Amino acid sequence: MNSNRLVLNTLVAQAAHDAGSKQEQLVKDLLNSGINNIELRREYGNATIKELDQLSELRKRDRLTYFYSVPDDLFVNQQINLKLLQYVAEAQRLGAGYIKMTLGDYNDANPDFIDELLTIIPSSIQLNIENDQTASNSDTNKLASFFKQFDQCERKVGFVNDLGNWIFTDQDAITATNALLPYTRFIHLKGFVLNQDKKPETVSFVQGKLDWQEILKNFPTDLPIALEYPADTNMLNSDISKLLNE
Repeated sequence: MNSNRLVLNTLVAQAAHDAGSKQEQLVKDLLNSGINNIELRREYGNATIKELDQLSELRKRDRLTYFYSVPDDLFVNQQINLKLLQYVAEAQRLGAGYIKMTLGDYNDANPDFIDELLTIIPSSIQLNIENDQTASNSDTNKLASFFKQFDQCERKVGFVNDLGNWIFTDQDAITATNALLPYTRFIHLKGFVLNQDKKPETVSFVQGKLDWQEILKNFPTDLPIALEYPADTNMLNSDISKLLNE
C-alpha cells in the first residue's frame, strides 16, 4: 500500500495525551513514524486561536495534511448544527481539508438543508460523516438516504467507514461496507476483541477479530486509511509496516 494513503489519528497517542501532552506535541511525535497525514481530534485540545495557529504552523513547516475529527452531530433537532460554522472556521484556521462528524437527527423528508449545507462548507473542505458506536448514527439505510440527497450535486458529503465500529451496533462489517461503498471517501481501520462479558473492545487491526485484509479488498485503492486505536510506539510502527507491505 502506498504510504500517502495512510493517516494517523492522534488517538494512537492516547497514553501521551492522558499524561498531559498537548496535541501539537502528539503530532510532532507521530511524525517519527514517517507518516505526514494526521487526523486531529477536536476533543484533544481547546480550539483556541493560539492552539489552532500553532498546529497550522506545524502543518506548514512539515508539509502535513490535516483531517479534523469533530465529535458532534451534523443535525441537531432535525436542523443543521449551529456549531458547524465554528467547526468550519477552526478547520480553515488549521488548514485542514477534511472534517468528520456523525449524522445525528437527520430527517429525509426535508431536503431543503442541501443548499444551506453546501453554502456553509467551502469548496476547500471535504465534509464526511462517520458511523460511530451508536445504532442511531450507524443505520446504513439512514446513512444511504442522506448521501443519496447529493446525487445530483457537483459537491457531495461523503462517508467515513469506521470498520471497527460495526460490531458495537451488531452489524456485519462487510455487509455495511458494501451498502455504503458508493459514498465512501475515507476508512478508519481498527480491530476488536470480545471481553469476558462478551462486549467488544477496540484494539489494533492486527490483534482483532476483524478480517481486515478481506474487507480492504472492497475499497478503491486510492482511499485514505486512518489508524485509530491506542498504541505504543513499537506497536504503531509494526502495524504501519504490516499495512504498507500489503
